[in-house]
Amino acid sequence: MPNARRTALVTKDSKKRVRMIDVARQAQVSQTTVSLVLNNIGGVRIAEATRQLVIETARRLGYSPGPMLHDLQDDHLPIIGVLINEISAAYPIDIIDGLHMAARSAATQLAIFVTDGVVEREAEALTSLRRLGASGVIYANTFTAGVHPSDALQGFAHVYVNCFRNDGQGVAVIPGERAAGFAAAQYLIGTGCTRLATITGDSWHSSTQRRLSGFRRGMTVAGQSLDATRIKHRDWRHESGRAAMLELLALDERPDGVFCQNDMLARGALAAVAEVGLSVPGDIAILGFDDREFAKDIGLSTMLLPHAAMAERGMRLLAQRDRLDAPMTVSIRCPLVPRQTTR
Repeated sequence: MPNARRTALVTKDSKKRVRMIDVARQAQVSQTTVSLVLNNIGGVRIAEATRQLVIETARRLGYSPGPMLHDLQDDHLPIIGVLINEISAAYPIDIIDGLHMAARSAATQLAIFVTDGVVEREAEALTSLRRLGASGVIYANTFTAGVHPSDALQGFAHVYVNCFRNDGQGVAVIPGERAAGFAAAQYLIGTGCTRLATITGDSWHSSTQRRLSGFRRGMTVAGQSLDATRIKHRDWRHESGRAAMLELLALDERPDGVFCQNDMLARGALAAVAEVGLSVPGDIAILGFDDREFAKDIGLSTMLLPHAAMAERGMRLLAQRDRLDAPMTVSIRCPLVPRQTTR
């Protein structure tokens, strides 16, 4: 299958070879990190020192990739296939780490295919999984969205993780973004904010719509309203957060609390506040969404996007075959992570 990029390795005699898990244990990193490094997946933010450590550990242990790209460690363990659209940031690593944890607990092993969301590559990966005798498939996406998978997926027991079919069919595990938006409003109001605003991602995006819907409801329940001047639809970038915050700060009644719908927007908003000489959280509180790695470093209060928890729940559902017959959507809570940018 030349077109489906895949993330791990198998040889004919897997019991005698050095495995990726062996490299991970020796290097004291996750198996996912080893997989990404040894398969040279581009665009993933892995520190150069970590990358070199993995390569040197693999060389020292005598790790040698076999002819097929799957990390199948035991011929006797059931195989779960994973189709994911890309591995290009922290999120999919969190998803795959969650899948690995669940697989170990369930005494199963993963065969992971990166398909770029291309239906033909999905079909090729599913053909390989059928040859391997996979007992089920996790279909994952790096951002929450409706998907149109290959028809071949219907030949497997499967669960969607961080995505859903637009026709409502299938079993899907997604973040509880409406509830998170509601919780964000309630939290900011609870800290004393009376003039809330929000900076969103693209207005057409389902995550934007769900988070905004919940945020509005949270304000309404608390007796507050959100007018159009305090909603800034942008994309998800740092610079967009900065520009949107500058507009909010120019209002006659500037907000005293802003819900930024991802951490990149929040980081840009923080830059804008500093630029005009105001303080956070003294003059204005800022709450992000995602809990990216840098959020802790800058003391950003945020909402956790629960990729690992979604992956683990998806694996548990896949094991309950009798629950896959009827359409079902499971929402996973997005916990609040309070830090220094809120009161």
